[in-house]
Amino acid sequence: MAGFTISEDDKRIILALSPSRTYRENTIHLIQEIQKSGSLRVIIICVNQPAAFLRDFYTKNGIDIGRIFFIDAITHYATGTSPAPLENCRFVSKPNDLTAMGIAVTTTLKKFEGEKTVIFLDSVNAMLIHTSSVDLSKFIHFIISKLRILNIAGILLAVEKGLDPVLLSQLTTFADDMVEFPEKENS
Repeated sequence: MAGFTISEDDKRIILALSPSRTYRENTIHLIQEIQKSGSLRVIIICVNQPAAFLRDFYTKNGIDIGRIFFIDAITHYATGTSPAPLENCRFVSKPNDLTAMGIAVTTTLKKFEGEKTVIFLDSVNAMLIHTSSVDLSKFIHFIISKLRILNIAGILLAVEKGLDPVLLSQLTTFADDMVEFPEKENS
């Protein structure tokens, strides 16, 4: 699985690049590796899929969702109404409301202060649908700066071929490490 490991004392920012064909499979592998430590809490910023869908998908794939908290930026936007409360989830009204998303991240990190935590952004590509590369780069820099100050690890998940070279270069510069998942051969 592309050599990815993470420990409870890890403070790295990791850029994970996945082929589109194996994106979901690679997401599962990343979260399973995070959960191997047994003590890490995962805060997933969902822009690609709604939290309710991800909860079911992760559960079906053997992931313990008891230590996962979702910041869902897509459900309210997709339905046009305020979603019913969901356990371990905070909703943001629009995926392009980076201020509200930043506040949600800050509030959630405070909620789990003292716990070993990993922020998982799913995905950079989905955020690009709703915001410009420049604004996204600023937002990611803000989040990474916050994580560094708080000594918290972060994973930025992206489909490499969906990123413009300038943004990819910036993300590579922001990250401490990069995990590149290989293309799978056509069966």
